[in-house]
Amino acid sequence: MLIRLIVPGELARVEDLNASLEAVLKLHGIDAELCADVRLIVEELASNVIKYGGDPEGVPRHELSVHIAIAGELLRLEFRDTGAPFDPTQAPPPDLDGDILERDVGGLGVHLIRSLAESVSYRREEPYNLLDLSLRMNQKESA
Repeated sequence: MLIRLIVPGELARVEDLNASLEAVLKLHGIDAELCADVRLIVEELASNVIKYGGDPEGVPRHELSVHIAIAGELLRLEFRDTGAPFDPTQAPPPDLDGDILERDVGGLGVHLIRSLAESVSYRREEPYNLLDLSLRMNQKESA
């Protein structure tokens, strides 16, 4: 494991989380393009948990943590939160072809995460949602 960061579930702390992640990724030689993808993923996941995660135990704040590791050519992220159970891998794909004024709100963030990641899996281990993502480190070579 390269790093494990835990922050309270507050929108104001998402930038702190991303700044810490970016510093560690750069220290380990992760390129700027992949750092930007990780930043986008973390912002999307953290914002969704904070805004829409519900609160199953009546606690006013969620705990968010991100574990990062390198496994071969993959950067692995485990995103853990204490929000209400939600499996983003089961969310239907958004309508990308319809008129923007007629589309349902939401779903684009999950779609974006799926398109950036090499793999995405979800599991629930009470009281946590655990979302595992793998991103290819040599993106230009695999393109």
